[in-house]
Amino acid sequence: MATKKGIIITVAILAVIAVSSFVVWFLPQNHGSSFVVSDYKNELDSVKERHSLISADTELNLKELTDRTLTPDNFTSQAQISSSQITSLISELIESNPPTEWKQSYGAYFESLKKYNDYLAETISLANKIKGGASTSDISDEMSKIDSLKQESDALASKSNQTRP
Repeated sequence: MATKKGIIITVAILAVIAVSSFVVWFLPQNHGSSFVVSDYKNELDSVKERHSLISADTELNLKELTDRTLTPDNFTSQAQISSSQITSLISELIESNPPTEWKQSYGAYFESLKKYNDYLAETISLANKIKGGASTSDISDEMSKIDSLKQESDALASKSNQTRP
């Protein structure tokens, strides 16, 4: 037979379980982080500056790759890191949710960053071709693709500057 103390403990445990279930049920489940941008000019300038730093580092690494002073494997790992950083910048632009007057400029820079990620993918392809001992003409063709993607990225960045409010 149950004692009075046992019944009280059982009821208390059931009450705690019921209350905690309701608390979990009613609390919002979305714990994603977000940030609020109030100065869209400085936000875009900040993204552009970080992109510029990544680009300068990539250009140096690409020169070292073609001069054979940087191994293709080291170049690939650094280019993958750069690609990850560019993806973060793209996410930052998307999450900033610019007002109407900034949408065109932000959109053009967003496209510029996407094109730059394509450029990074092609540089990785070049590193793989160099590692595999590709012919000079194959490497030359790859360099042409790389230059074209870089020019497209730069043109979109320039369009972003031209469409600033």
